[in-house]
Amino acid sequence: MRRLAALWLCLALPGPASGAELALGVLAFRGEAAAQSRWQPTADYLSEALGDHQVRILPLSLTGAAAALDSGTVDLLLTNPGHARRLAGPYRLSQLATLRTDRPGGPRTGNRYGAVIFARADSDIRTLSDLAGRSFAAVAPDAFGGYQMAAHTLLRNGIDPARDLGDRLYLGFPQRRIVEAVLDGAADFGTVRTGLLEAMAEAGEIDLGALRVLNPTAVPCFDLRLSTAVFPEWPLMAAWGMEDDLRRRIALALLSMPPTHPAAVAGGYGGWIPPMNDDAVTGLLAEIDAAGVRQGGGLVWTNLALATVAALAVWRRRAPAAAPPPEPQVHLTPREREILTLIEQGLTTKQIARQLGISPKTVEFHRSHLMRKFEVRNMAELVARAASVQQPSVPG
Repeated sequence: MRRLAALWLCLALPGPASGAELALGVLAFRGEAAAQSRWQPTADYLSEALGDHQVRILPLSLTGAAAALDSGTVDLLLTNPGHARRLAGPYRLSQLATLRTDRPGGPRTGNRYGAVIFARADSDIRTLSDLAGRSFAAVAPDAFGGYQMAAHTLLRNGIDPARDLGDRLYLGFPQRRIVEAVLDGAADFGTVRTGLLEAMAEAGEIDLGALRVLNPTAVPCFDLRLSTAVFPEWPLMAAWGMEDDLRRRIALALLSMPPTHPAAVAGGYGGWIPPMNDDAVTGLLAEIDAAGVRQGGGLVWTNLALATVAALAVWRRRAPAAAPPPEPQVHLTPREREILTLIEQGLTTKQIARQLGISPKTVEFHRSHLMRKFEVRNMAELVARAASVQQPSVPG
């Protein structure tokens, strides 16, 4: 009986592992699987340091972070400083620490990062002044390192992204899609956060010699390829309502992590530092907002679409009633023209990929872009429509 009573008592009392769960939301700019793999050791470190809370990783997109905060399903948020600044006010987030990217054996960053703007090395794009009318690949209009830093640099060099560029292709996460799009000819140039090109080269995914960095910028104690100003690294923030004592314990645990800790090594960082001043982030956001650079994840019209709408509006006002409509045009990049020709010959996606030396995924990307440009629903309609529409080339 005593043994049964003791067993019942043990089962009835909660143990140390039964503490509350904390969801650590992480902006997954390299994809969900990469975010889970990179940050799980950090979650395990926090779980062990806290003792009474289990921390789990929740990979998030830019829009997913706001949704998670709305629903109360995220307790901690690790994201880029521009995204953090946009969310901090409306959601009353408090910053606990900043990611330290300086680490033993790694490139010097001063715990800052920027963006790199790049084109293919064999293209005729050599400086920012060559970008007029060229197609641009980025993450999204509200991506800080994946669009806004580059947009800010273009504005400061007299280039309005909404007025002076060609098609803007927003490819989302992971950011390697942007690099692939430029290398495959789907976009003339692109932008990603600093460090990504080096990481892809180290993994054997790209040859850095195949890319040309535009507006190369030198910053003291910053060793990565760079085209823009640099800004504080990612902050870790606590959601509103977290107890002061728990916030303090989390911050203390992070700041106590040595740069050689397995969690830091696995995450490719050097630990954590106290929150950094983000005035430069606030200034950038104010400048691009004042210039009318569209924020948010909604549809952003390309310059070509706006020009076409404007031209049709002018024609309708000026043309006599009996005048025939102007012959429609669809502007294609050289790569789109190549793929359209092979589609018209009846080749499959895999056959096109083999013939052009690109991936089937890239072919599918171009096929969907062609269908959108020609406003059709399938390949049969695309071939028929292409035969009746002018297809002037755009610089590629």
